[in-house]
Amino acid sequence: MKLSLFTLLAVLVTSASAFAPTSMRLHRAIKANSRAPRVAPLQMGLFGKTQAEVDQMEEEMKGMSEQERLNYISWKQTNSEADVMTYASLLTCIPLGYFLWLGLLADNGADI
Repeated sequence: MKLSLFTLLAVLVTSASAFAPTSMRLHRAIKANSRAPRVAPLQMGLFGKTQAEVDQMEEEMKGMSEQERLNYISWKQTNSEADVMTYASLLTCIPLGYFLWLGLLADNGADI
């Protein structure tokens, strides 16, 4: 049992070290060759935004600094997520209200 446990531990250590960079020089070379993404990750959607929506947002953000632009985009995203959560909770309340009405007010005609 001890031998198999030791073998398992040795395999895990060697496989984990296979993914570690061999030197800082390699790490710097990878970092120097990598590029930052051109599109901000805050503009996400299921199918992406249309060009008209992008143009409208650019017009609204005209004259803003970079931090103000990021705050505006974050505010729009948070606002739309809050709206979706509100509508989902309201739709969830409809069956709940129906079942409460059914359980409390419906009469099956039985005499107790």
